[in-house]
Amino acid sequence: MIENLINNLKGQLTGELQSKYNLQPDTANKSVDLAKENLTDELKQRASSGDLGGIMDVFKGNKAPGESSAVNNVINKYVADLTGRLGIPESVAKQVAPFAIHFIMQKVGGQVSSGNVSQTDLLGGLIGGGLKDKLGKGLGGLFK
Repeated sequence: MIENLINNLKGQLTGELQSKYNLQPDTANKSVDLAKENLTDELKQRASSGDLGGIMDVFKGNKAPGESSAVNNVINKYVADLTGRLGIPESVAKQVAPFAIHFIMQKVGGQVSSGNVSQTDLLGGLIGGGLKDKLGKGLGGLFK
């Protein structure tokens, strides 16, 4: 589900990266794909360890993205991928990464807080049915 949400805002984010950071269309497009990959990888890792509270607080609007260690972890990995995999200069990557991740978190969070997307729907594709049932009890009723 989160992949679909990110895909839906890909065009808008790609355009923002082109206009704000002068990225070429292909590089901006690949940058969004890397952002999606980094964010979903972090969510999967946290879901498998039962540690989704902090990142869900960001999605629910209870915490700013910059206050979340999970979001900061995504941004740091994303900077490394932007420089290493796409060849974007580190100085630019350090501007692009927080902008792109915060943009995604804000847009996805808006869908969650407006009720258009439930937390269960958001995380369902990441953790699957059986694991979701096991984690639900250990996550303080996150899936209620």
